[in-house]
Amino acid sequence: MSKNQLFIDVPMLKERTAIHDNIDEKLIYPEIKAAQDIYILPLLGTALFNKIREAMASDSLDGDYKKLVDDYLIDVLCNYVIAELPMGLTYQFWNKGVVTKKDDNTNTPTLTELYDISNKYRRRAEEYAQRARLYIRQNAAEKFPEFLNPGQGVDTVVPERQGFFSPIYLGDVSPYGRDEYKTYESKYQGDLPPRI
Repeated sequence: MSKNQLFIDVPMLKERTAIHDNIDEKLIYPEIKAAQDIYILPLLGTALFNKIREAMASDSLDGDYKKLVDDYLIDVLCNYVIAELPMGLTYQFWNKGVVTKKDDNTNTPTLTELYDISNKYRRRAEEYAQRARLYIRQNAAEKFPEFLNPGQGVDTVVPERQGFFSPIYLGDVSPYGRDEYKTYESKYQGDLPPRI
């Protein structure tokens, strides 16, 4: 089984999104692979990810696994790919360095606009990922046992519990098991009860 087995291909991505047909596929495939490894693997965990990838490689994906891919993972992956594409398509590597291509009939967006576009699709992907996560957790015991047992090795990726990323630190849960206000001294000077 190849580790380069992709859950979606470029024609499917173009069919399901606003990506134009004239974009060179070789610019899109690396983004699909990266999005799949960076976002889908932590969503599923190592065992479930490998199970689906192996079934797709052998063309034997069916039943609950096919439903998971078709109804949930394709939407997640398509939106994460689009979130990654703006930078990959705008800045390309050539023998003279990294360049941006410009055309006489188009306007190149600013870097801020590229980040806004990327963030729009990332938020959409996170919403789809949360739906997929809830579906998997609801059905893990009877349909997706690999989700509950991702593996034992040091290279095992355990499924994520949160679906959304926040760049703002919201604090930790108190060692008492519930959020409560603490003074600076109790937070940082060691006035915490011993853990049992």
